[in-house]
Amino acid sequence: MNTEKNIVKRYLYLVCVVVGLCIAGLFLALALRNKSLLQEHLRVQARAHFSNIVIIREWIAMHGGVYVFKGPGVESNPYLDSPDLLAADGRELTLKNPAIMTREFSQLSKNKKLNAFNITSLNPLNPNNTPDNFELQALQSFESGETEAFWVEENANGTRLRYMAPLIVEQSCLACHAKQGYSVGEVRGGISVAFGLDEINKSMFHNYIIILSLGIVSVALLVFIMWVFFRNMQERLDKAQASLKQMATVDALTNVANRASILERLSEGFGRHQRKLTQLGCLMIDVDYFKSVNDNFGHQKGDAVLKELARIVSDSLRSYDFFGRYGGEEFLLVMDGADEDNLAFVAERVRFLIEENLGTQCGLSGPITVSIGGTLAIAGDQSIDDVIHRADMALYKAKELGRNRVNILLGQADQEDNKS
Repeated sequence: MNTEKNIVKRYLYLVCVVVGLCIAGLFLALALRNKSLLQEHLRVQARAHFSNIVIIREWIAMHGGVYVFKGPGVESNPYLDSPDLLAADGRELTLKNPAIMTREFSQLSKNKKLNAFNITSLNPLNPNNTPDNFELQALQSFESGETEAFWVEENANGTRLRYMAPLIVEQSCLACHAKQGYSVGEVRGGISVAFGLDEINKSMFHNYIIILSLGIVSVALLVFIMWVFFRNMQERLDKAQASLKQMATVDALTNVANRASILERLSEGFGRHQRKLTQLGCLMIDVDYFKSVNDNFGHQKGDAVLKELARIVSDSLRSYDFFGRYGGEEFLLVMDGADEDNLAFVAERVRFLIEENLGTQCGLSGPITVSIGGTLAIAGDQSIDDVIHRADMALYKAKELGRNRVNILLGQADQEDNKS
């Protein structure tokens, strides 16, 4: 029984571990999926931001740049030929080409702590457009055919996602860049975009905590439900096993040991007797005139007689004596450690109790008696069959002598000793 319980427990632990790992895997996949979707969202956002900058640049390039009035903080672009004009009212204007406007937009965005972007090239006209490490690697990859680059970097200002895509030379670009040797369709640089990730990472961390908490709660709840289920299953299994054991070892009518169980106990005692560990006594009990009880009062009354007899005998025995139904109206009593006197004493006490109580307690007008044959296991016995045969011979002799008596046979059939 303990082995079976241990097997069930190990199975329960195994199932809990497997289910827990599966649920943990599902929540981990969910967390990774959320992270992947967020990264893809950021990439889409970076591409959209890059596209907006490129469209603005294209509009500016289509119109050959934009002239603005010169004033405090507005200087001429030193990399353009003749960028200045004099207006009719005498004010001076200067040309803002797409490159300088992109840089000034970028600086304005940084000042307002918005998403940063930067225009750069492997061969910049403006030294301020010199690429950093990420931009340099991205530009080199564009030369190899890559169409975009991503990078997550850590610095003193926090974590940020960087994105870069190439700028392709168009006809309008040659006005400023033809002298650098570019031709239409070539990569002449790129625009990098940067997004701060600190707030997003905090949100993601909180999201992971929520997912982890939900995972733990889900696993705990499922394990608890499975534990309750297995416990209920184990209780039912224990009851079923107990019922099967009772069916296998207990006589259904009298609720004492059945024939197989009493013979097994007798065999165990015989083994101890052969090892000279203890003496073994055996009493065969048979109801006198039991057929007449069935014929006169019906089989239900006969069953009641057998059940009450079993109760009377069971209540009178020592805790280590073993009593069971051998078959029909015959019962067998196995007594470990019994000697001749003890065997005769117990047999006579059982006979007396049955004669005094069985008939009355079964509602019969007259007494119900039993005949008892007893014996002790001896050195010459080869098996329990020899012991049972001798007890049965003693019982037969008790019947011959008039019933309602005890007969003890200690040796062979010719060594009888009638004690009543």
